[in-house]
Amino acid sequence: MGVFVCRDNINLITNHRRSMGQRQAKQHMQAGVKLYHQRHYAQAINKWRQSLNRLNNAEDRFITLGYLAQALCDQGEYEGMLSYALSQMQLATDQNDSAMKCEAFLNLAKAYERLADFTKALQYGKASLEHPSMDPRTPGYAHLTIALAHLGMSQFQQCLESFESAMNVANETSDRLLELQICVGLGSLFTLLRDITKALIFLRNALAIVQSVTVDDVHAKYRCLILYHLSVALRMKGSLVDAKEACDEASQLAVEMGNRAIHARCMCSLADIYRELGESEAKETITKSWARYEDAYRVMRGANDKMGEVLVLSSMAKSASESRSHYTGQCECQAIQLNKKCIEIANQIGCKHVVLKCHLRLAELYSQLNDDDSEETARRAASRLTQEMQLFCNFCGQRYGLKDESLQALRCSHIFHEKCLHTYLLQRTDQNCPKCRCRAVLSDNISIRSSIASTADVQSPSTSFAPPGGVATPLVSAAAELGDITPQATLTRRPHQDKILRGAEKDIDRVDRSLARLKSQQATPGNSCSAVAVPSPEVPSTTTSGGSEPIPSTSTAPIQNQSTANHKPPPPPRKPCCSQAALPPSSIVALPPAMPLAEDGPLVITHTPTVTDV
Repeated sequence: MGVFVCRDNINLITNHRRSMGQRQAKQHMQAGVKLYHQRHYAQAINKWRQSLNRLNNAEDRFITLGYLAQALCDQGEYEGMLSYALSQMQLATDQNDSAMKCEAFLNLAKAYERLADFTKALQYGKASLEHPSMDPRTPGYAHLTIALAHLGMSQFQQCLESFESAMNVANETSDRLLELQICVGLGSLFTLLRDITKALIFLRNALAIVQSVTVDDVHAKYRCLILYHLSVALRMKGSLVDAKEACDEASQLAVEMGNRAIHARCMCSLADIYRELGESEAKETITKSWARYEDAYRVMRGANDKMGEVLVLSSMAKSASESRSHYTGQCECQAIQLNKKCIEIANQIGCKHVVLKCHLRLAELYSQLNDDDSEETARRAASRLTQEMQLFCNFCGQRYGLKDESLQALRCSHIFHEKCLHTYLLQRTDQNCPKCRCRAVLSDNISIRSSIASTADVQSPSTSFAPPGGVATPLVSAAAELGDITPQATLTRRPHQDKILRGAEKDIDRVDRSLARLKSQQATPGNSCSAVAVPSPEVPSTTTSGGSEPIPSTSTAPIQNQSTANHKPPPPPRKPCCSQAALPPSSIVALPPAMPLAEDGPLVITHTPTVTDV
């Protein structure tokens, strides 16, 4: 009898110790959330890793894995993020939990999108939409990730469609953080398409929305992201001083947050700004600006950030193409090599827009060398990519994306010159899209007013939060549940931020008046099935005057000659001054070793599951 009593006592003690261990592990998990929002990121990650090794409950383990994945994403450690997302997927599969699978698929999609594996990002994003979610906002983040993947692959129509679907979810659920990220994505899209006015409006509205985010580190994270994209758009607009101020603050915030990816992008953007300012005004030599590119490229290589590598190489290639006399002593060899290296990596990830810009630069370089065959090959490649990406207006036949022009999207997500679309809606009663022949209705969800909070709306109730473990904002959710995290009472604006926000008012009013004029033409219903009779042009065999690229051919639009009044005459042709062989890729910049993860690294699954594996 005494033996059985002793065994029972041992079992009770063992169960009590296990229970105590689980409570301590959950306390570690909650302590990690507090540390993270106090910007003690390394300590928070260590706490979560310790609790992950001791937790037995599947749901608690899934939530902790979500915290770790989000934390590494915020720091630009995308391979570590992928490892934890794969662990989430394995756990969800073991539990056969559809809601867990939905969140795990979304984390996988986000990780692959950051790693520029856009095909897998699209697959996992769509798989997330096929499973029921724990929160109605989760599909909105899946649509957002799909939109960013399409943007990375330069599929602009599909990108707009996914942004519109994400905005539908943001409007239905009043999720301000989702709306903010959509604004940033649309700002990036219109920056690529060179509609800088719309890009600045979306980004300035995102900057206004972020003022309602009360958790300090989340506010800093999104403010850092917005200011980086603002610096790019302002530089392209020509506001170099404002661009430098925004980039400096974004870089400082990125360092404080430990986000290597954004910090490296800021270094590249700052080098672009200094390059355009010139040595006298920037008070920085071109050599120092070039060193910024090299430092940024090293960081991108260390983080395996392929899209970041492409962005930096594209800027380096442009800088070398424009300043050949400084870098290579009147030699085009390094500029050509950099453009080819950029094309190689961009083709690997499917970024057609960057490939297009490189081919255009190569065509100009070959023109200087009197290499007619290579120039023709580059121009043909540029014309083909223009057709594939549909970077032309069907009404006038002209390319867009070469200069700052106002664009407008229809509900079918096809994009045209705003002035051409305005003229078309004024003149025709059968208002159909000339590309897909659907009813020509202006897109409402991604218009300037309908989907973006005005400055008055920023004072509305605070951001809604997702549940614990949700991929959308898991750390913000945990902060909301832990009542002892002090919110940021007042948000201090930098002097240049007020100037940036004030500048949005004028742009918004101007675009709103234009949208109102366009929508007023749709009051009279037309035949939605009738086709648009537009003459079919012949494919041009030569380039337009002034050395510009060939006009893309299309079966639905006439071709007009581009204006060449502002084109500068090219310098006299010359032969290359060297005959050396192509440099190896490692000679462009020194490649550092991969950065090791911290101790107690993430769980690694050797087999990467596909959609059909789960």
